[in-house]
Amino acid sequence: MNNETIRKIEKVLCDMMEKILKKRIITEPFIEEDIEKANPFGYRLVPIEIWKGSKFERSFVTSLGQKAFEQLAKIIAEGTGAIAENQHVEEITINTWRKEKTDEILSLQRKSEKKPNWAAEVDEILALKNNKYEDLHVIFDLYIKRKNGKEEFYSIKTVKPNLDQTERAKRDMLYTKSCKEECEVYLALPFNPAGEGGNYREIHSIPYRLFEMDQDECVLIGSEFWNKVGEDENTYTQLLDVFERVGKKYSRKIKEDYLGLKWYTIWTSINATQFILCCNR
Repeated sequence: MNNETIRKIEKVLCDMMEKILKKRIITEPFIEEDIEKANPFGYRLVPIEIWKGSKFERSFVTSLGQKAFEQLAKIIAEGTGAIAENQHVEEITINTWRKEKTDEILSLQRKSEKKPNWAAEVDEILALKNNKYEDLHVIFDLYIKRKNGKEEFYSIKTVKPNLDQTERAKRDMLYTKSCKEECEVYLALPFNPAGEGGNYREIHSIPYRLFEMDQDECVLIGSEFWNKVGEDENTYTQLLDVFERVGKKYSRKIKEDYLGLKWYTIWTSINATQFILCCNR
């Protein structure tokens, strides 16, 4: 990623963190009495910082959701010189036999009566032709048009999509592939909840009814997704580095301004001073 792309990503993350802090400290401050009222037993057993941390964590997870990752992916794609758009609406004219075959495949897979095989399904659908067509539109979370004219369509989902979400994504992907055979369509997950390179099925098996998540070329998880969007095998690690830098900036603010751990900074400073003194002895 170039410096301008990194700067834009940092701004998005900083704006998000500032918004969360404002909400949790000013507009909707944490009220200890509410916890005591709602959970009188737990309130007496667990330090209040844990309850405060849990409330902050819920706000953070909501903010750093699918839409935030969509926005970051758009910025990264634009940094490569491509045209990119979030929530892209694609108007298509589809062959009715291809549409019917797509719907049939998804219906069977939803009922676990047909195993997924993306490449074979695409071949089967594209082999069908007639003289009847239907106009419809599909929506993708991210659309990229590369400098060479190549089009890429991404359905970016939460890392644990349910069956309905997965089916809608695959239907839109197959419909689009039916009409624009040269385009690339993807189901994308921003990270692997099993850990990068881990066994996704052990964490979430639902999408396997519609995709062979570990083998289908149209499925991108974690680094595969970010490196594809950024056209660089280092994009994922660079993105993690940006998150870490911003995280360090806001870690102290969260501990002091939200959790009220003023002593943390003092204690850290004392320990650092003692360490230096010990090293100089």
